[in-house]
Amino acid sequence: MERDNGIPRAYPRHNLPRGFGPRTPAALVAALVFVTLTISLVLVVASLPWWDLHYGSPWNATQRYYLGGMCVEGSCQDYYTDSIRHYTYFPQTYGLVLTALALSVFELAFLILAIFERKFAVGILVTGLLGSITLMVAPIYFYFALPVGLSSDGAFFTNFFGSYTERGMTYTWGGGPGWFMAPFVVIVFLAATVVAFFAASDSAGETRRSRPFRPLAAVSRSPRD
Repeated sequence: MERDNGIPRAYPRHNLPRGFGPRTPAALVAALVFVTLTISLVLVVASLPWWDLHYGSPWNATQRYYLGGMCVEGSCQDYYTDSIRHYTYFPQTYGLVLTALALSVFELAFLILAIFERKFAVGILVTGLLGSITLMVAPIYFYFALPVGLSSDGAFFTNFFGSYTERGMTYTWGGGPGWFMAPFVVIVFLAATVVAFFAASDSAGETRRSRPFRPLAAVSRSPRD
């Protein structure tokens, strides 16, 4: 039994939680940083264009299709105001990304709650996995839905990536920064979920607390000769 200022401690100093393990300060701080980074990255993915259409000479202009609207040369419009033909799959993809964003925020909330109550750790795992799957579905759905929608509307975009020349003007199109970035954010999302669940889990912390408290035993000494 060790003492601090004459007061006995239940456990030796080397048994106190330290390093990078479940419920250690280092692990919890890393988890908070990782989950907060995930929320920021999902926000970036939601704000970047997911598809670009470039008009060659003589126009030399690029239409950038965000999940919330289309912009060209600084002028933007959403998918509900006029005859824009992409109003179906863009909002649906946007809804998937926003759902992933909401789940990442819930994951952060569960992580904060799990710091005080271990029973909330399972919420980290559930929201993290659901958010990662939802964000993974978004670019896959968008990849297959966009060409089908455009070709059925009479446009010449039969593939997600491609080019087309008509009357001397070349059109090129393909995925935008947001679409390319989404799969990488899914990996970060999953990694953050693993780190957060590991940091908030009670596998090691509960073991420490399950050891019975051993009161200071009377020390018997043999009589001196």
